[in-house]
Amino acid sequence: MFFFLSKVLTFLISPTVILLLLLLTALILKNRPVISRRILIVSFALLLLFSNPFIINQLLGSWELKFPELKANKHYDAAIILSGFMTIDKQTKRMSFGKGVDRMTDGLSLYRAGYADKIIISGGSGSIVNDLRESALTKEFLVKNCGVPESAILIDTISRNTYENAVETRKIMELHDIKTTLLITSAFHMRRAKACFDKLKITTDSYPTDILSSKQEYYPSDLIIPGTHNIEKWEILMHEIVGVMMYKIRGYN
Repeated sequence: MFFFLSKVLTFLISPTVILLLLLLTALILKNRPVISRRILIVSFALLLLFSNPFIINQLLGSWELKFPELKANKHYDAAIILSGFMTIDKQTKRMSFGKGVDRMTDGLSLYRAGYADKIIISGGSGSIVNDLRESALTKEFLVKNCGVPESAILIDTISRNTYENAVETRKIMELHDIKTTLLITSAFHMRRAKACFDKLKITTDSYPTDILSSKQEYYPSDLIIPGTHNIEKWEILMHEIVGVMMYKIRGYN
């Protein structure tokens, strides 16, 4: 029930959904022009807010954890990669990578560079309607296309959310006597992920990747020119804020 409710709440606080609901309300109340006009003004103001590049860049810059500098002699028993970047294309039936694929590529690079002996990939199906086991697909890709030995990759195909990532990863660590780990996930997601792993007393160093914020520039395109990609960033940020709040209520972090 919690899994379902968290998905529904995330949908309802989506900027796109909020704007559509406001416009629909204005349309329904068109026979009451004063109220309808005020709703349209609010909708327009919110559209400017959500599409503004400067505001979302500042917010994400404060939310995302900073990129670390790993010492050359630093070593871990395993690098933990949290899923959320791969699916199967419905038309071609081939593996398809999303924007969060830096989680995998950075994890692979760190493994290749000798920072970790093994790779743990955590993630079953995080969808209400799809039973795709992402960690199994990722392992298959790394073994077949990147030359990583199958024995070096441990996977969790059960977890459906970030807290379950931590629960199932701990089981893998205990089974294989893994002590030191490097946690790899998107920078916007690291705050929630690290809190879940800390809650379960899993000691990890953070390696945030897939960073959405950038050094603030002061050109018009970075200050005032609206863009739909900024609305997408708001979607991601609000999803994470709701996630942290819901997890706090449940005692997950």
